[in-house]
Amino acid sequence: MDMKNITLTDIAQELNLSRSTIDRVLNDRGNVAVDTKKRVLRYINELGYKPNRAAKHLAKRTNCSIGVSYYLPNEFALQINRGINTVYEELSNYGLNVLIRAADSPEEQLLQIKEMSEQIDALALAVWEPDLVGDLVNDLIDDGLPVATFNRDLPDSERLFYFGCNYFESGQVCGGIIEKITSKPGKIAIINNHDILGEYRAKGFKSVLSDNFQYDIIGPYEICEEFEVEGSINEKVIEDIQSIIKDNPDLVAIYVANQTLCAAGKAVELLGKQGEIKLVGFDLYEQTVSLIEKDIIQAVVCQEPFNQGYYPIKILFELIAEGKEIEKSKFITRLEIVMKENLRYYHNYDYIK
Repeated sequence: MDMKNITLTDIAQELNLSRSTIDRVLNDRGNVAVDTKKRVLRYINELGYKPNRAAKHLAKRTNCSIGVSYYLPNEFALQINRGINTVYEELSNYGLNVLIRAADSPEEQLLQIKEMSEQIDALALAVWEPDLVGDLVNDLIDDGLPVATFNRDLPDSERLFYFGCNYFESGQVCGGIIEKITSKPGKIAIINNHDILGEYRAKGFKSVLSDNFQYDIIGPYEICEEFEVEGSINEKVIEDIQSIIKDNPDLVAIYVANQTLCAAGKAVELLGKQGEIKLVGFDLYEQTVSLIEKDIIQAVVCQEPFNQGYYPIKILFELIAEGKEIEKSKFITRLEIVMKENLRYYHNYDYIK
């Protein structure tokens, strides 16, 4: 038996006892026959098994309310929420409560954080405009509230940790993809938002292609800073991207560093340029899946949105419930390349479809 991964269930099955019986023995809760208790203790001593400290503490039930605040694209937020809901289901019996506040604007996010700050023991947030909320977050931290960031960092604050993507490296990955799938020279357009993360993605992308003289990188074009309504595509955005394509007949690829990838796909499709103009961007949604299957989008880079929802809550809960030390100040998610050829193997695919 692999001691590193041994669980209470494994021990219960080996001894033909219930998991609750093993739990009562390990946590000394009584109501266990003396002979049974001796048998369990003898067996775990022979194994050298050591109960997980966090689980032992959680068994005592520590009430803990964690606030979650974000301003994110709707479909991305759905995947974040899957992670939040999963960790809540796992830990709610041990006292975890989660307050989720999804903002429709950075200004609303500021108000929501203020309103929930008196009701929570810790805060996990994804900030769209650091300058707007930075002072408030620092004040909360100064008042003793544990704060973590996910998806978007506040590196100049005293936050405990960040859980999310390295945006410069994600841009590098996209640059490498386009370099490998684009066979002819020409222009490559960058579309992004006017924010620091868009800049990181653009810089990472350019760093890969800067020495490749067969490509002329144009942009960045700042298109669609507001989030699209779930399930719809802004017609104005499609028209803006079509204009870029029409104005640049030698365009061979578009790198979409924001949430307008599906709009770019529609623009390419409407102009009959699928396959001729390569499209690469970020994140996997229902509409993205369809465009990948039709060979309009060649690849997307995903950033583990489920984990971005799951782990910040779990880490903060273990900090408060047990005093468990946080291992590092940055937890960087994997960058997962999804293409038509591996689409059905991607772990989020069933949920998206």
